[in-house]
Amino acid sequence: MNKGNDRRVRRTRNALHQALIELMIERGYERISVSDILDRADVGRSTFYAHFRDKDDLLLVSSTEYLRATIMAARPDPDDPFAPPLSAPLAPVYTLFQLAAENPEVYRALLGRKANAVLLRATRGMVAKILVERLTDTFDVEEEALSAPVNFLSWGIVGLLGMIADSDPPLAAPDAYRQVEALVAPGLEDLVRGGAAAGADRSTG
Repeated sequence: MNKGNDRRVRRTRNALHQALIELMIERGYERISVSDILDRADVGRSTFYAHFRDKDDLLLVSSTEYLRATIMAARPDPDDPFAPPLSAPLAPVYTLFQLAAENPEVYRALLGRKANAVLLRATRGMVAKILVERLTDTFDVEEEALSAPVNFLSWGIVGLLGMIADSDPPLAAPDAYRQVEALVAPGLEDLVRGGAAAGADRSTG
């Protein structure tokens, strides 16, 4: 694929993602059809189905792409004394919490009191993908070793995202991150070290 085509693909996917998010805020996910998304994004039906199976697939895939790009673009903020180093294993979680604090209307649509099981599972899936990518890059461990802890952690993060976006008063992003770091980081690092040691034993056995 040449650069021109690549840019067009990104523009199309971004337009579809933006249309879905806008419509979710306006009317709720269950009341949105693929036709509504196409009209808002000004994208043809055949183009949509060349990229996504349905609106659930659009939600999961495009939102994960957006989160991944945001995390990759994150830079140190000298005005934020609570931000962890970008090299910290759970640094992407802080970025997620900041996004929820800065865009509560989006996260209320995803995780608020009216959110359905599809939205909750999709959001959990987005978070899990980001965690797996980060932790397998940070630690020398196979993805399979992270399955149970990532499942546990991703559901907990989804709950905290909801508290940031849809509680009164809202949970502050730094407070949410400190709770995750204090409760999870030591055990996660121990688990990863154990998984890496087990892998080394298998390779030499």
